[in-house]
Amino acid sequence: MSSEIEESIQSDSAMVNNTPIRTSNSDTEISQNPKENTRKIIASLYVWAFFIIIYLTLIIGILNNYTVDDYKDILIAISGILSGPLGFIVGYYFKASNE
Repeated sequence: MSSEIEESIQSDSAMVNNTPIRTSNSDTEISQNPKENTRKIIASLYVWAFFIIIYLTLIIGILNNYTVDDYKDILIAISGILSGPLGFIVGYYFKASNE
């Protein structure tokens, strides 16, 4: 009898009207699914790395006195390589947020 009461209390504390209780209003709260957490971390790292690489390219260009044509060629090469996977990652998460 005691175990039934404990189970009932535990299930009631996690649910109110069959709706899970949110303990945080943060959009960045950690999911209980480790695979989803890993995906979010990898996607975040890739997006940050993409912008850091673009920023570093601009800094290197300033230090080496690149011309506009040099910038254009380098940015086209970098974006051609990195923007495909970036588009896939962003598309995946926007699709997942709509579901």
